[in-house]
Amino acid sequence: MSKTSDTLLINNLVYTLPSSETEALQRNDMRNYFDQRSYNAGQTIRAVFQTGSRYVDVLNSSLIFDVACSNVESADPTWGKGSALNLIKNVRVYHKNGTELVNIQNHNVSQMIEDKCKNTREWFNNVGWLMGYRADNLVNGHGSINNAGNPYQQNPVVGGTQQYIIPLSCIAPIFNPAAKQLMPNMLAAGLILEIDLATSAEAVVRTAGASDVSLSVNDIYLNLSTTVLSDMAIATLNDIGSKKLIEYVYVDTYTSRLSQPQNNGTISTSVNKAVSFADHIVTGEVISANRNNQQADEFSLAGGQKKYQYQLGSVQLPSQVFTDTIHKAYLQMMKTYNKYRDDTDKSSVIYQNFGNTLQVNTCSFSKDQLLALAQMPINSSRSLRYEQLYTTAPAEARTVYVFLHYIKSLRCSLTDCTVNQ
Repeated sequence: MSKTSDTLLINNLVYTLPSSETEALQRNDMRNYFDQRSYNAGQTIRAVFQTGSRYVDVLNSSLIFDVACSNVESADPTWGKGSALNLIKNVRVYHKNGTELVNIQNHNVSQMIEDKCKNTREWFNNVGWLMGYRADNLVNGHGSINNAGNPYQQNPVVGGTQQYIIPLSCIAPIFNPAAKQLMPNMLAAGLILEIDLATSAEAVVRTAGASDVSLSVNDIYLNLSTTVLSDMAIATLNDIGSKKLIEYVYVDTYTSRLSQPQNNGTISTSVNKAVSFADHIVTGEVISANRNNQQADEFSLAGGQKKYQYQLGSVQLPSQVFTDTIHKAYLQMMKTYNKYRDDTDKSSVIYQNFGNTLQVNTCSFSKDQLLALAQMPINSSRSLRYEQLYTTAPAEARTVYVFLHYIKSLRCSLTDCTVNQ
């Protein structure tokens, strides 16, 4: 290009139609059904991806289903501090060759924490509202409000049904690739998704009624956004897959759960997971009596005055001294999710909500959150420990969840897939 042409381009004085840069021939949504159309809460559900040669835009795909609730007079069930994602308890994903790609326990608790810490309030007014989260009517005058003037939430309807739409990226981390690219056909075709549904007692809270409600999931399917590529693009990618392998990277989750007896003022535990790139870690607590109890909210995380510290080998994190106040824990949460900087969108979690219902102890393992692969390794010679001391030992027993998020890399050929982590 000549100097004159460069000057015209800089001054926005070019009047020619740009050449097409897309490799896509067609893009549309397709329904991918589960083995059954209806399930009861507590069952295991399974779907096999029938995408063929199509590439899948997983970030624009979703899980859609109706929730039917039994007719218990005045039960008034709600999702509590969570959403319809409360039903997605354990998640497993397998490649068509049988390789395990994802296996997360208590995914509903982990993903609720991730959603609230990293997403904005506006997200809860649109995407979150479709999931069943409570919309926030305090953001710039927006948000749906019910007749009582309270933030509106799509809760199960006693004796009726309610539809929910959950982004596929919230169902399993493999559907949230680090590079935000399409899922290649050699990975998507034949992919197996298994979900253990939570029980009705685990998923919802009833504020009244003489007995517990029961839930069922009906008309469930994956709404996959698929793309048909040109023959040239497919040939090029297949050639790469057969010779160099295609790499697909995402942040997976490992769950460690322990029981904390009543009147015990100390937590000390090891996280027994070796990974090459640990991204961040989150620890939260639930009062044990609230679990599997429809008259209590299993997704309201317990608070209290306490101090904590992680130790990776000889390195103390997130500080060389214990994080010893709720204010400092809130600060570390914002820093872990890169929400403290002036040039970032802020977390939806305000301090009051953090202290009351979402008090999590977090730490980032990234040496530089702006650079790729700056995370730290965990192995047998560089083990990870968590220490927590209560100011006053809690009178009730608690269940402690530790969620380690780490980078996992898949190397895919036309017929096979291997895992590096």
